[in-house]
Amino acid sequence: ANFTCMKTKTLLHFFNSSICVYDSKRDSFLSAAFRESISIWDEEGVTRILRLLLRYPHLDFIDIGANIGTYTMYAAALGRFVLAIECFALNTDRIHRAVQLANVSNRVVLVKNALYTHSGQYLRLSNHPINVGGQELDVVTKPKTNQQTISNQSIINDPYIVTTITLNELVPILHARGMRGAIIKMDIEGSESFALESGSQVFDLFDIPFIQMEWFKVRGFPDRAKFLLDFFTKRGYVPQTFLCQVLDIQRTDVWPSDLCWTKKDFSFC
Repeated sequence: ANFTCMKTKTLLHFFNSSICVYDSKRDSFLSAAFRESISIWDEEGVTRILRLLLRYPHLDFIDIGANIGTYTMYAAALGRFVLAIECFALNTDRIHRAVQLANVSNRVVLVKNALYTHSGQYLRLSNHPINVGGQELDVVTKPKTNQQTISNQSIINDPYIVTTITLNELVPILHARGMRGAIIKMDIEGSESFALESGSQVFDLFDIPFIQMEWFKVRGFPDRAKFLLDFFTKRGYVPQTFLCQVLDIQRTDVWPSDLCWTKKDFSFC
């Protein structure tokens, strides 16, 4: 495949990896950042996750909505097992190549599906002309009934037709890798509640003390926001900003665009 790959910026004086990007015009945020001299996207977030993994050696990493693999590649560089979930074929092609270049294929399992409430369904992914990471499942904004029908031909050839899987179905992979616990990063453009509706086993069977989550899109859907709130609070999680300010669960409408859910006894600041 014909795409540009490069070395990423060294973080914490030690960890760097490879990344394969898009042309900056096609992907004006993430790939553009790597193509400029900074050679990193979301440095603050990646550094936060690396610090946590260093502090808690028994934790691995689950990257839900891996995009081109920024977080995945750094976590693998640190030597942890990474389960990367990414439904867009043009992204997974790039992760696959970066994993080869960085020689970490023994540590990364790449799942090329969309997380949803039910497995084995074909869903349409929106096409964002200049921001690959902004693409969402059509079901995020439209009821499932008025989706266009999907032909057999497009299932095979169209990268915007994705196959669903449930998070619970991935538990055997985690068991097979001997995983005890993990840090989760979740950035799936409004589908967060779908992923967790069929993902409770991951939280019941493994130690998951910290979830970094984008809140930006889901807050526009009060029923989904409420589902997430209930899901996490009943498992003893506290919503916080990245500066460790606890968020008011009565005021989810004013929460920041990105936040974390942490177990009560888990300190990360």
